[in-house]
Amino acid sequence: MSLILNLLPSIISGAENPLSTISAAVGITSSFDTGGNSDIDTTAELLTSDTGTTFTCTQGVIITAAEDNSGLVYIGNSDVTAAAANNTTGIPIAAGESLFFSCSGPEKVYVVGSAVNQSCFWLAV
Repeated sequence: MSLILNLLPSIISGAENPLSTISAAVGITSSFDTGGNSDIDTTAELLTSDTGTTFTCTQGVIITAAEDNSGLVYIGNSDVTAAAANNTTGIPIAAGESLFFSCSGPEKVYVVGSAVNQSCFWLAV
């Protein structure tokens, strides 16, 4: 925020383009990728099954669990689990909930369901 405040005199004087200056200061990007996984079962799997496509994030990935999921989707690395609450290694998201975290790309993220046939959607920025 202080970076933006420091830029205000230049913006007000017209020396800076307000939108591009603020966008650069807060890391807004015009490049993003989206996808989904509609068959998350009880074994850890990649968030995106299209491993041939990579997207380099500047911010991270937002993951949203489908509203009609009957169970939880756990987010983590390749050994993520969806065991009982004290034994899980992932971050749970319930139906309709979202999680954002910083990472280099959606192809680095693993998911596992507490039940079969769970779904989620992702947006990488």
